[in-house]
Amino acid sequence: MPAAAQQVPAPSYARGYFDRIPCVDRIGRCFDATIGGKAVQVIADKAEYEKLKALLAELNDNVREVYWIVREPVDGKVALDVLTRPNAMGLAHVGEEKEEPDVTVYGLDGQDLESETEMVAQQSVRVNGQPVVTQQETLTQDFLPPGRYVIAIKYLGRKNWDRKRVFLTVAKP
Repeated sequence: MPAAAQQVPAPSYARGYFDRIPCVDRIGRCFDATIGGKAVQVIADKAEYEKLKALLAELNDNVREVYWIVREPVDGKVALDVLTRPNAMGLAHVGEEKEEPDVTVYGLDGQDLESETEMVAQQSVRVNGQPVVTQQETLTQDFLPPGRYVIAIKYLGRKNWDRKRVFLTVAKP
């Protein structure tokens, strides 16, 4: 077996890695991201992951599989500035960025985020050839108040897609 196939990319403790389809587990291995100009880093230590997993279970049961973190506090004015690009492993599998990433914000400290309900056609799900229309909450503010968050980033490539869930803290001004 080639050396590259033997080494599981970080986070190595996560489930589902298959070297022929490295992005199939959709946990963010196949693209890089920055949030507010700060690098998103892998939580490489399983003990740190387990501690965060327990905390998130207490704070928001809608959030799971958070393998990524921004270690420095982010300024709330730029916390929604999310940039993505394919990494070396993902380029062949997800391809170059096709469109801006989809970003979902989960406040963990009871933050009151201004949003409005809108109907959105989901092009990836079709019934009788037509996209399914779903309801979603869309932020109407361009900043995040201080506190802890998980930001889910869906990278939409020309060949496929991947996603990261990232823990971060927005700094107090």
